[in-house]
Amino acid sequence: MRAAWLLGAALLASCATTGGSAAARPASGLPDFELDTVDGQRVRLSDTVGTGVVVLAFWATWCEPCKAELPQLEQIAQRHQAQGLKIIGIAMDDATTVAQVAPFVRRSHFSFPVLLDTAGVAANRYNSNKSAPFTVVIDRAGTIAQERSGYEPGEEVALEQKLVELLGAGAPTVSP
Repeated sequence: MRAAWLLGAALLASCATTGGSAAARPASGLPDFELDTVDGQRVRLSDTVGTGVVVLAFWATWCEPCKAELPQLEQIAQRHQAQGLKIIGIAMDDATTVAQVAPFVRRSHFSFPVLLDTAGVAANRYNSNKSAPFTVVIDRAGTIAQERSGYEPGEEVALEQKLVELLGAGAPTVSP
């Protein structure tokens, strides 16, 4: 009887971590989440992890350093998407400011998806302090390679160097 209760509790905990889905973690073991983009598309982290180097960029419209960092991330994305870089913007705006997210994203012409995390689903898993901006870098193997809170102009240089290192680590070698 106790074993059945424990199994039931484990299943409920598993479902709670993904908003109802029984698949709580991608193959890498990282906590999964599924959110809508500003255009209404569903994006699941587990569909992206393992396909390249992934950057989760947590931000909000009320955060000026975030708005300064995002164009830098766009430039990095443009330079390295062919090598397997995938950037995912995650807007942490709540009900009072979420209406400002889509217009900002459209004006900025980001090539990467921007997800709406009004309920804190992704933030609770990867940015529990709700820092903005907050960057999580996930390597090709699905391991968190770096976390960074805040942004000062020029910090994108070190981030790009780390990304280039990670992108090169999984690149096939060419022999003469």
